[in-house]
Amino acid sequence: MKTTRFGATIALGLAAGLALSACGSSGAQTGDSTSGAGPTQVSMLLDWAPNPDHAALYAAQHTGAYDDAGLSVSFATPSNTADAAREVSLGRVDLAISYEPDTLIAVESGLDVISVAALIPTSLTSLITRADSGITSAADLGGKTIGLSGLASQEPTIDFIARNAGVDPATISLPNVQQSLNQALLTDQVDAIFGAFRNIEGVELAAQGDFVILPATELGVPDYAELVIIANPRRLQDDADYAQRVKAFLAATAAGQQAALADPQVAIDALTPETEGSYDPEVLAKMVEATLALLPADGFGRQSADDWATYATWMHDNGLLESEVDGAQATTNDYLP
Repeated sequence: MKTTRFGATIALGLAAGLALSACGSSGAQTGDSTSGAGPTQVSMLLDWAPNPDHAALYAAQHTGAYDDAGLSVSFATPSNTADAAREVSLGRVDLAISYEPDTLIAVESGLDVISVAALIPTSLTSLITRADSGITSAADLGGKTIGLSGLASQEPTIDFIARNAGVDPATISLPNVQQSLNQALLTDQVDAIFGAFRNIEGVELAAQGDFVILPATELGVPDYAELVIIANPRRLQDDADYAQRVKAFLAATAAGQQAALADPQVAIDALTPETEGSYDPEVLAKMVEATLALLPADGFGRQSADDWATYATWMHDNGLLESEVDGAQATTNDYLP
């Protein structure tokens, strides 16, 4: 079986820290690293190992958009799901990919993070189960075991989904299988998985058998931006060079997305060497197709402050946030092209 989006992280990550993927520079650059003579260094921490959700990034690298912007971009994979907000808040990386719910949780906890672009502007998270599991809706989750990938938002989201369907959350077992979502499902360790993406794990599993894919948005969860690019708001305000790096990076990434949308083969060619050994080529192409269909033709990265405020209120009302968070202050379009 091929390595999944999550499983590939094990191979690429380092248990004690960050492992750079070979993209644009030979070593990690800290958030304060710039080059006066050569290209400007930009460090980006991914959410997981390279996969089609990163099509805009790798297309920008592949087509030379970062080079044209005078940037040398280094991508790194995290050692765990908590890395993104912490590393950006501490200034150890310039930018990172996170999730709208977990960005709001990070803001609530006092970390210095703000979303500067929506990389994937709609929810991907899904509940996936085998077709013969007997689970066809959230009402069937009582007494079941659902594997999670470890994001802070997942367990309270399942609690909401269960309660919304009239199921007692206490009857559901929620082991953290981390990066092994597909493996846990395929080996019958769990009845279902939650946190898998319909355009990645969903496509991969569909090539291996019959599975039921229930997007979170069909289970009562409001839509949200699955993947967002986060920056440090304090540095954006106080460091003009950092703010300019962020602007230049986002403009070049927008160009990469446009190139991929114009010709999906650009994204496939860009991702193939980065995902070698992780995905079957035919499956990769289907994942790219499914992912590009989710991206806007215009207005790369645009976010609605009202939508963020509404989602933050929903999170608070349903126990995903302990305190009220002004979601509108957790996002900005000021650095987009």
